[in-house]
Amino acid sequence: ATLFSFPSRHHPAPHSPIFHTTFPLPTGLHPTLQLTFPSSRSLIPPAASCALHTYLTLPAALFIDRYQFSDALFLRAHGLIALRSFAGEGDLEAPEWVVQKWGSAALFELAHPLPPDRTRDAATKRDAGNAKASAEDAWTVRIPLHARYMSPTNGTGGTRDVAVPWPAVFWACDAADGLKMSVNPFDRANLDYDGLFGPKTMFYHLAPALDTSAPAGMAGMQGKLVEIVKVPVMDLAARGAGYVELGTLVAVLAGFAWVLWKLVGVGWGVGIKSTHTGL
Repeated sequence: ATLFSFPSRHHPAPHSPIFHTTFPLPTGLHPTLQLTFPSSRSLIPPAASCALHTYLTLPAALFIDRYQFSDALFLRAHGLIALRSFAGEGDLEAPEWVVQKWGSAALFELAHPLPPDRTRDAATKRDAGNAKASAEDAWTVRIPLHARYMSPTNGTGGTRDVAVPWPAVFWACDAADGLKMSVNPFDRANLDYDGLFGPKTMFYHLAPALDTSAPAGMAGMQGKLVEIVKVPVMDLAARGAGYVELGTLVAVLAGFAWVLWKLVGVGWGVGIKSTHTGL
């Protein structure tokens, strides 16, 4: 019998690491996606060349401000090293109803606590904050998001539910020298975020910690890798909403009348001046 062995590109991460995804309340128009790793012991890189990453897929109702992540101090304060890739809708001002694309996707490199027996280059140490957490300490990474203005609702209490899938969290490592990644007939590369890395990159995936709870009215989301973010919107059925529409209409009409009055006044003055000149 002949046994064929091929190198695999994707593996579960060693030490059985898990992570939680949450949005601390209140979310408001600027929710923060929070990744929590319950134990620092699980965040040991499989090899010295490995870097911790997360890949986010955001719906059109949410977006990230790419310019925020160009500040090294801001990145360090949120447990991040860099925004490595961004694709999709990047307009910071567009409301949800004019966005044509499905949303956006972003790849971040994450900082992580350095174990005592591992060393990394000086630049990475500075980005990670030289953290040498104990094995029982949790490690938290925060990614600020922003909500687009959404269409008004009727009778929803002033919020709309936006479903946000959990991100993928993984180590990206250089393959060992001599490992022939291209000879695997079962390998399918460049299908998703793996296309953002080199052809000889190994991925070690962290497992998400399933949450069995779900908000009221979202029972179908129990045990799903989806978070529900409540985004504030105008509720047309709320008390006083009709007065807002009436007040807006009155303000627009008053402004139009004022502009028209000024135009008529200018035209009248020019006409009188022309008459006096003719005399």
